[in-house]
Amino acid sequence: MLSWMLDIVLSSIPAWAWLAGAVGALAIYLLSGILSHFPAVGIYAKFIKPVSGLITLVCVFMYGGSGVQAMWEAKVAAAQEKVAEAEAESAEANKKLDAERRKKQQVITQYIDRVKEQIVVQREVIDAKCEVGPESIKILNDAARGAKQ
Repeated sequence: MLSWMLDIVLSSIPAWAWLAGAVGALAIYLLSGILSHFPAVGIYAKFIKPVSGLITLVCVFMYGGSGVQAMWEAKVAAAQEKVAEAEAESAEANKKLDAERRKKQQVITQYIDRVKEQIVVQREVIDAKCEVGPESIKILNDAARGAKQ
């Protein structure tokens, strides 16, 4: 939970703020070097100098991190655009594929219905004469092969 909150807070700080903080801390570091020569504020300068140096290093580190973060966000945005394009193309291809599948299913269904009708007609002929004609064998072979697509 703490890392999530830190991430929100640190990512809300703009990159220029880190750069300004580094420049400001560096200026304070240099100023404390000058102020250490004055006895009245020299004691404070000895404390301010390492703190401002540390702040400078942290701000430079965070500025670099925000630059890397910005580069990754740009790459993620470009990848999301490609994904959106691919999804649109996929949806179009799926529509075409579904239409083609329905067309083939309709052809198969029509073929099956036609063969069933022919079987009914031939069954009546076979029942009437008690012999299997060549048309019946052809219908059986056609039914076994399936619809030609």
